[in-house]
Amino acid sequence: MPYTTDERLKSFLDTNQLHREQMCLAILSIDKRFSDVRPRHPRGGPDGGRDIEATFRGDQRAYGAVGFANQADDTDEKKKRISGKFRADLQSALDAEPTPSAFVFLTNINLTIGEKDDLSTEARAKGFVHCEIFDRERLRIALDSPDGLAIRFQYLDIPLSDAEQATFFARWGDDIQSVIATGFQRIENTLERLLFLQEATHSLLYINIVLELDRSYSAEEIGHFRSFCHLHLKEVRHNIYAILFGSSDKSDRMRSDIQNKDQLSGIKYGMSGGQWEQHVSKQDTDACGGDNQEGNKYIQVGSSSSIGLTEVKRITISYNRDSLMTYWPMLTLRDLDGAFFLPFLNASLAEKVRQIHVFSNEYKLLELNQHEFNVDSDPVAPSFPVAFSQSELEDPWVRIRPVMASCFFLLFSEQTPLRFFAPRKTENTFKR
Repeated sequence: MPYTTDERLKSFLDTNQLHREQMCLAILSIDKRFSDVRPRHPRGGPDGGRDIEATFRGDQRAYGAVGFANQADDTDEKKKRISGKFRADLQSALDAEPTPSAFVFLTNINLTIGEKDDLSTEARAKGFVHCEIFDRERLRIALDSPDGLAIRFQYLDIPLSDAEQATFFARWGDDIQSVIATGFQRIENTLERLLFLQEATHSLLYINIVLELDRSYSAEEIGHFRSFCHLHLKEVRHNIYAILFGSSDKSDRMRSDIQNKDQLSGIKYGMSGGQWEQHVSKQDTDACGGDNQEGNKYIQVGSSSSIGLTEVKRITISYNRDSLMTYWPMLTLRDLDGAFFLPFLNASLAEKVRQIHVFSNEYKLLELNQHEFNVDSDPVAPSFPVAFSQSELEDPWVRIRPVMASCFFLLFSEQTPLRFFAPRKTENTFKR
């Protein structure tokens, strides 16, 4: 095999200067002393005798030149011609601005140690700190090494023997597999993002925030609870600039159509849900400089009732605008991009929260773990349009905040939401 490599270096790339330069660039790239190795003209062309640019030993600018001879035979005539090419390329490197401190010459002519020393001495006499000469034997050694086998196969068309294949995959097998896996993962991630961006234009059907507790609690341990979320849009859409939604005990608490004053407090006896929107018009903001108290009013857009729970593992609060048909413009999932939100809970419930999950339409938008948020116990009295008794408010309102910010954000530019189910394909059993 060394003989084959040597013979191919002599003449296999005759007249193909582009592949000669690309092969030499690849060989220089596997030499760990050189970094940022790049061609001056990737597709060939005039380069002023400087075929390759690189960094030598981390901080020295280096230029490289390729001096290949057709039908290389190591005669004195060929050596004299290559020496002349070396000197011409060396002078071109000296004339460059800024002047490099290292010069590399790659040739398919074999030179003796004395001949290489003479050329290197000449380069140092002209001011180069370092001069490196890769003659044919050094090129062959590099190409027959485990790091060079792929380069040899690509440019000299020399297949790998069984032993070389074993050596090659022992050296590079894990890296190749990683590159393949990474490539497929990038494609998959891109497709998932394109699908999300397309489906983000659909109407916003619901937002669910699931508060997962640190363990399963009995209804008696939870007792009275209240859990709300206030979400501000980044941009006003259809006059909506904020949304409030939440849940509490007492199934009639947020219902205007039923009133049961005798209902007991506590999650065991029933639950209620409510959702509101805060609207503002352009005329209001123009007239009041963007601070319109009338626009701050909550408009109730939905409520619900449900039976109580005897065991509590999680609590879900929802903003739901799904319906069979719509007769007016609706928010889209994309309108949540840039929105910021803050959960408001009673203190005893907030201390039990382990994770927060945010869902909308077919997607999971956000997952927050316990180390990413904390309970802000500073006194707060939110003006939510829901009545609570004085005894209930003895378990005070608190806010859940992110550790490094004042509120949570939904930023689709930083994170692609996860689609939590795959659509089915329509079957076709039709036969003509």
